[in-house]
Order: sequence, then C-alpha cells, then structure tokens
Amino acid sequence: MVQFKAYALIEVDITRGNLSPLPIAVSPLSSDKDSLAKFEKILKKKDLGSEISIIVENNLKQTGLFNPLEKDAFLQKPEIAHLKPRFEDWALIKSQALITGKVEIVDEKLRVEFRLWDVLAAKEMLALAFTTVPTNWRRVGHIITDKVYERLTGEKGYFDTRIIYVSEKGPKTKRIKKLAIMDQDGYNLKYLTLGNELVLTPRFNPTNQMVTYLSYFRNLPRVYLLDIETGEQEVVGDFPGMTFAPRFSPDGKKIIMSFAM
Repeated sequence: MVQFKAYALIEVDITRGNLSPLPIAVSPLSSDKDSLAKFEKILKKKDLGSEISIIVENNLKQTGLFNPLEKDAFLQKPEIAHLKPRFEDWALIKSQALITGKVEIVDEKLRVEFRLWDVLAAKEMLALAFTTVPTNWRRVGHIITDKVYERLTGEKGYFDTRIIYVSEKGPKTKRIKKLAIMDQDGYNLKYLTLGNELVLTPRFNPTNQMVTYLSYFRNLPRVYLLDIETGEQEVVGDFPGMTFAPRFSPDGKKIIMSFAM
C-alpha cells in the first residue's frame, strides 16, 4: 500500500471565520451474494455494507466539517464505483470527495477494503484493506472514518475510541453504580462490574486495554486493575486514607495515587 501526501480538501476562510462543510459521498460497501448470505446468517444483517456506510456518514456529519450527500442522488452502483468511479457523475451531484468500499467474508473473517477519491482532481487519495472478526463490523465503520478524517483534515481521528464511565441506577437512597464502557457513538454498551460495590474514577492506560479504578470494599478504598477484553480483574491493594484517585503513569507501567499517612 502506497499513500501520497496531498493538501486537505477542507478550506477555512479565516478572514470571515466561516467553514463550509465539505460535500462528500459515502457509497455503500459492495458485497458478493455468498457474503450477503453469510452476513445474514452470522450477524442477522441483510446488507452489512450499507450499515457500515451509515456509521461513516453519521461520524463525519457529527464533526460539522462534512456534509454527506443523500444516497438517492448517486448515479453509479457501489460495486462499479469502487473499481472505477465516473468522476463526472459524482461532480454532477456536487460531491468533492467520494468513499467506496467492499466487504466480504473470507475464511470466516470479515475482509474490508475502502478507497477515498478526490472527485475534483479525479484521483485516488487513499486505499486500505484489513481483516477482523465479523462481530467487529461497527468498529470497521469507525476505523474507516478515522482514516478518512485524518487524510482530509490532517488531524488524527477519534471515532474508533471508547468511553468508560460509572453508570448509576435505582432510587436516590439506594443507588447502584456499575463500571460501564461503550463506543464513542453510544453503541456496544458493556457493564464491567456487577454493582455489588461502589466504584469510582475509572482511568484508561495509554493503550486503552487496561483500566484502573477505585472501589470501596467493606468501606475501605481498594484499587483494582481490569483487562477490558478478557475481563480479568486484579486487586492492586487496599489504601485507607486515599486522597488522590489512581491513574496510570504516562508509560502505562505504573499506577499513581496519593493517600494521607
């Protein structure tokens, strides 16, 4: 894979402080018949390519920097556009950038490829392909958005990120607090603790794989280490008189906290 440097397509008029969202066309990712049948069998999704493209559209639209165009205006079929776009057709609907792609099942894995095109210059700007497990299909949409966002703006994308927080439920006099994690768009919610103990101040490590948090065990502050993917939990220790919530050092090798002696 070879990537070429180019100027960003987004233009900022500094004299007036005005930013016009970039018109962009996100074509549904195409799929063959066999893959479509497997999507429905494995994921209960009839058209996974369209679902992924919707995720990309929503991500881009929420930034305020892009204006995804209506698919009803598209003149070219997704499978043809991915191979060789007719740039005059996309320019006709005022698109300045185009995203095309293909998604299929290969050896029980989800294989995805996508391309970013500069419609005005009539050339390819970016092409990537990767493989993952089928259940990661939503993350695929976020990864594509990250790459497109970085290529068009010059800034790192933030769409393939997760939010960890303390979920609260129940009456005011008996609140149940659980450690929870979700994608940045609110999907894939997962509870990491049962709610038997009070949990506070979750913090990611630099790789976003591990979490440290504070819990109260028999009314004493206890620090935990939790692996998000495996669910394995480790007690770091009990620290009476803690005054500063635990967090990771910049290199992720140590946990920092403070407490009164």
